Amino acid sequence: MDERKVALFSTQFCPYSQTFVYDEVKAHTRYAVDVFAMQRMYADRFPYEPVYVFGSSLLERFERLACEYFLISPTRKKLFTQGNYDLIAAHFGPGSIYALPHAQRTGLPLVVTYHGYDVPLLSMPRRFWPAYWRYWLLSPWMFRRVDRFLAASDELHRMLVELGAPPEKVFTWRLGVTIPEVTPPVRTGKSIIQIGRFVEKKGFADSIMAMGLLKRRYEAQGRTFDVVLTCIGDGPLLPECRYIAKRERVREHVRFLKALPQPEVFEHILHSDILLAPSVIAQNGDRESGILVVKEAGVRYVPAIGTWHGGIPEIIDDGVTGFLVPEHSPESIADKMSILLDNPELRLQMGLASRKKMEREYRLEDRVAALEQHYDEVIKEKQLKTRG
Repeated sequence: MDERKVALFSTQFCPYSQTFVYDEVKAHTRYAVDVFAMQRMYADRFPYEPVYVFGSSLLERFERLACEYFLISPTRKKLFTQGNYDLIAAHFGPGSIYALPHAQRTGLPLVVTYHGYDVPLLSMPRRFWPAYWRYWLLSPWMFRRVDRFLAASDELHRMLVELGAPPEKVFTWRLGVTIPEVTPPVRTGKSIIQIGRFVEKKGFADSIMAMGLLKRRYEAQGRTFDVVLTCIGDGPLLPECRYIAKRERVREHVRFLKALPQPEVFEHILHSDILLAPSVIAQNGDRESGILVVKEAGVRYVPAIGTWHGGIPEIIDDGVTGFLVPEHSPESIADKMSILLDNPELRLQMGLASRKKMEREYRLEDRVAALEQHYDEVIKEKQLKTRG
């Protein structure tokens, strides 16, 4: 079979928080992928071609505004026509809006992957914000026109159906991860890590408060508290988290690092004993689907402590590859950290089990092969419908 072509729409390509899009694009084997984005980020660190974005000339800036507000872009229409694509795909619901006019005009099948915030957003007050009102306003068109909805967790699958997506068109499809050949180093038994943007849903505040609780427990037992939590990332709640560390008297035990390139993040994970992923449903409705960093830790033999939230229970097998705790429960996080820190054999056992689970269920090549199978199916369905 000749290689088919996909036009992939993603609002940004590629921030550190969306490196999974980059990894996925590069892992395709039977489909060539052209990327259409509104903004290109870190092109030196995530090299890929072609990525079509608007330039900086006055005319191009005007055309970008026309595309953002009215979905009109003669340049993109021309590029799209010349591309001779077999299928259109999009990451995140808002990104699908830019794909809709091309799908409507050409009749090509459209596949959209939903990752977390983009589904509950449609029923939350912030759908009226300037950044999202077009997505909300055009969502009825989206639900009618999309040929296959890929939800990154079972929870998002259910929510999409409840919001009006045709049940027969909704499938759960989970992101994969590269499986590196690594040998875990000798670890200290004192190193904990959390990675992500400092936003409410990530639960950084709960992790830091758990550190405070754990320190007080150690002190009450007459034990030296020499555990360090390394937090990697940036975001609006970073100052608040620094304050919480000071308030909880664990400033010397919580290390804040800026967002780092993937290789550096992986190196920090490799030398950590526990990964924290205490995600919560934010007040604005934002939530996780499946957290990729939990998978990145798992392939490096690092057990995780996560919450009963979104797609996390699909990644962490409670008591086997890590632990699951309720949302907003620093006490429970502290309990599980204490168990793992005091039991090196359990950490080793869970780390090995997590690695095996990632190899079995989340290998990137296998997940992209499943994605390409979805592409095959919607193309065939579209062809049969057209002939009928």
